[in-house]
Amino acid sequence: MIQAYTATLLDHRDADAIAEYERGFYRAFARVTGNQLIRSLWCWDLDAQRLATRIPYSDQRVYVGRGPQGEIEMAIAANTALVGYQSSAFGFPAPNPPQGSCEFLTFFTVGNHSLKHKLHFWEGCFKDLLAGGYHTAYASSAARLLPVYKRIGGRLLAECEVEGERRFHWQFDLQRYWMRAG
Repeated sequence: MIQAYTATLLDHRDADAIAEYERGFYRAFARVTGNQLIRSLWCWDLDAQRLATRIPYSDQRVYVGRGPQGEIEMAIAANTALVGYQSSAFGFPAPNPPQGSCEFLTFFTVGNHSLKHKLHFWEGCFKDLLAGGYHTAYASSAARLLPVYKRIGGRLLAECEVEGERRFHWQFDLQRYWMRAG
C-alpha cells in the first residue's frame, strides 16, 4: 500500500487520470473563480468543474498525493519542457539556459493542510525531478504562499504587481534535502 500523500507521477496519456486531476485542481481553486488574474492564467471549465494549466500535459510531470481513501488531495505540476513559461504571464523571465530547470505550474491541496504532509509530498517531488536531471525549479505565487515556499527552501527572485495583486517569482534548489518531513 502506498503511504498517504506520497508523490506519485500521473500518467498524462490516461484521460481518466487527467480528468480526476483536473477536478481536484478545480476543487482547490473553486473559491477564487472571481479572481480575474487566476482566471486568465489557467483554462477553466466551470460547467465540468475542471481546471488545467495552459502548458500541454506532454510537457509536464504531474505529481499527485492521495488521501487515505485514494482520492487526490495534493498535486504539483512541473513544466519540464519550458517551451512555454507560465510565470512570463507576470513578466518574470524564463531560465536561461533552461537545461536542468523546470517550473512549478501549480501546487494545491484539497482538504489536507498539514505542513508535515505537504513537506513529505514536496520532498518526493523534488527527489523525482532531481533523478530526472532537473536541479533547479522556478515558480510564481501569490502572497499567501510566502511562508510555505520559504519553508521548502525557495529563494525569492522578484516580485511585481499585476491587476492589484502581488506576485512573487521563486527559485528552488532541488538538491536541498534539509526540508525533510520527519
